[in-house]
Amino acid sequence: VWDHPFLWGSKRTGPDLARVGGRYSDDWHRAHLYNPRNVVPESKMPAYPWLVENKLDGKDIEKKLEVMRTLGVPYTDEDIKGAKDSLKGKTEMDAVV
Repeated sequence: VWDHPFLWGSKRTGPDLARVGGRYSDDWHRAHLYNPRNVVPESKMPAYPWLVENKLDGKDIEKKLEVMRTLGVPYTDEDIKGAKDSLKGKTEMDAVV
């Protein structure tokens, strides 16, 4: 019974997010994250309005990118050096979108 192919994680309960990103505009994603029912009335997804209010501080961004590079993400030294400046004035909503 434990070797049944549908026992471990085969049930899909939501969209394939890897494909949704390119299908809609950034404005659509912002509206959807702020209040999903504004763009998809039957959505069961919770709203994330605080993402607009929370500013990014970039405090540990260089270290995070260095760690991600050791895991195989192809960040350059320039990417890492300019990361904190690129986050100035950005919100968590900007980061998610």
